[in-house]
Amino acid sequence: MFNKLLLLFSAFAVASCSQFSNSPTSKAWHNMNAKFNATIDARDYYDYAIHKIDSVQIEDYSNILPILPRIDSNQTVISKPELDEVIRLTSLVAERHSNSKHLDKAYLLLGKARLYKQDFINAIEVFKYLNSNHKREEYQHAALIWLMRAYMENKDMNKADAVAQELAKLNLSTRNKADFYQIKASFHQKKGEEALAVVFLEEALKNMKKSTKKARGHFIAGQLYDKLGRGSQARENWKKVVKNKPTYELEFNSGIELLMLSSDLGANANLNFAKMLEDRKNSDLKDKIYFKMGEVKAEKGRYKEAIEDYTQSVRLATDKNQRANAYLKIAEIYYSPLSDYENAAKYYDSTLQNMSPVMPNFEKVEDKARSLEQFVRYQKILATEDSLQQLAAMNPLALEEKIENMIRAEEAKEKRLSEEAAALREAEERRAVSGNSGSSNPNAWFFYDQVRLTKARSAFIREWGNRPLEDDWRRKDKEVGSISFKVEKGIVGVDDVEEDQEELKKKEEARKLAEFESKKQAMLGKIPTSQQQLAISKRRQEEAYYQLGKIYRLQFEEEDNARKTFVTLLEKYPDTQYEQEVLYFLALMDVNSKQNIWKSRLIDKYPMSSYARQLKRGEVEVNADTESNAAKAYEDLFKDYREGNYQVALKKAEKALYDYTGTSIEDKIAMMRIMMLAKNGQNNAYRIALMDFMRSYPSSNLKPRVSDMLTALTKQK
Repeated sequence: MFNKLLLLFSAFAVASCSQFSNSPTSKAWHNMNAKFNATIDARDYYDYAIHKIDSVQIEDYSNILPILPRIDSNQTVISKPELDEVIRLTSLVAERHSNSKHLDKAYLLLGKARLYKQDFINAIEVFKYLNSNHKREEYQHAALIWLMRAYMENKDMNKADAVAQELAKLNLSTRNKADFYQIKASFHQKKGEEALAVVFLEEALKNMKKSTKKARGHFIAGQLYDKLGRGSQARENWKKVVKNKPTYELEFNSGIELLMLSSDLGANANLNFAKMLEDRKNSDLKDKIYFKMGEVKAEKGRYKEAIEDYTQSVRLATDKNQRANAYLKIAEIYYSPLSDYENAAKYYDSTLQNMSPVMPNFEKVEDKARSLEQFVRYQKILATEDSLQQLAAMNPLALEEKIENMIRAEEAKEKRLSEEAAALREAEERRAVSGNSGSSNPNAWFFYDQVRLTKARSAFIREWGNRPLEDDWRRKDKEVGSISFKVEKGIVGVDDVEEDQEELKKKEEARKLAEFESKKQAMLGKIPTSQQQLAISKRRQEEAYYQLGKIYRLQFEEEDNARKTFVTLLEKYPDTQYEQEVLYFLALMDVNSKQNIWKSRLIDKYPMSSYARQLKRGEVEVNADTESNAAKAYEDLFKDYREGNYQVALKKAEKALYDYTGTSIEDKIAMMRIMMLAKNGQNNAYRIALMDFMRSYPSSNLKPRVSDMLTALTKQK
């Protein structure tokens, strides 16, 4: 009887604890299990995962910090075990405790964990489900806020904006307001809308409790205000950093920024920076101090000193992004205002080697580095060919003497640079030894004392050179035996040693002479002595002028330098193959001039060129009458073509192409001209017209046919 009652009670208990039951007993049981067996643990795992991700996050204080750091798999991988555990535990709540009041909290944690694992599609689905299927507004709104974040991380900014517009209509809790405004601020920051970003960030900060997160928010607000030229509001936010539990790095950088804003910067900057450098707490931040010192000096026009400070920042930096920022500052100084493009190219290249591809200005820096590399290459071609042509014009004796002097000067330069490098290495070694002198212990065993070891090694290298540790290391001649021993003691063989030294000296002189002669012959071989070699050299110069002009105009946007380069090209090479395009560029740069001589010259000399038509298009007003006349002209020249009047048709086609530039059938007229050129056997003009068509009418229906014709012509050659 008792067993039957026990069985009946157990069955009732199990039934009452079903997740599909709405009884008080069932709800209480599932609430307890969902909370203590899953949700609390999942929340702790999630918090620890975020803590680990934050701990490996490297902040780039040289640039404006991102309001929300990008979710990067290289950083989030460290928290994979914790995020996996969050997903497992929250999934248990959904599977086994579906009637628990903690279900919405579990779904929110599940979505966040999937988001940080960059499983954006599933994260989006979880947030959508939570918003649509749960009653509590707090979690519905939180789901929408995180849905917006998920869309942003998935680079779907339009959908993120649509969610933001819905959220703006809702009455959010204080916590949700803080999250929403922060994500909205990040949304505008990603779009480059700093003014809107800082407005929403300020709203987010009003709803945050005192924390490191809030301190970081105030620091970023200060950066944004500073960029917008609102110094007083920047100062106000940077002062608030220290009141909100900042990390030492945040406190340090806000202090630096306040110093940069101070009115007495000129008088006290060096003193303040010197104090910072001496402060032992800043031993790991010296690279950033030197970086800011460089910024101050660059603003004052003391570019050489600024470069020295940035260089020191590079030497001290342990973070590649910090090195990249310092290299970039040096590159920018060399580029402008110094206009030293060769050094600028070197430092842009160094920037790229240290810069992370995810940095916001990576592509811009990459483009500038590529442009400068090309620019320096063409500059060197120009200088080299000019120098070679001058050498070619000299008489043989003067030429030989000139080359020998050039080689000697280059060798002297190499020797000087080598000696300077050696002196620098020795100075750094001495500085390292003196810097560690406090750790020297005279009572310690010699081989345990690093300072004495370093000094002894330096003395040994000065005396003996950098030679390996091996048997008979002192001897030049490693032969073992009584004779060698006597030689070492100075007893016998002194004459032999002197003879050997004399012989070695002669061999070394002969080697240097042969090397010198080899360099001389190599340089002589580069000089364009024949007419053919001279023509090739001049073609290289012509190409270099053309490319430099284009880089100035299109990439550097320096119209004055572009104009000078193009004009020099036309003066030095009046029959240049690039004349049409160069005239076109010059005409565009003088577009506001009343007498645009370049435009007139282009249209008069090359009326059929695409460049002339391009200039004319901006002036022609195409109406219904123009289109009608163009159609009639086309029918007329097509009639001549069918009747075999190719020369007449060609003249009509060229006139129509000029008269009806900008009409809808311009490409058809151009095609008719191409056919006439082929029929009249004007092969060179035919080839040029085909290439001109490809450039002028990229969206024409006739382009594939013209492309086939150009391919066939190339194969014939």
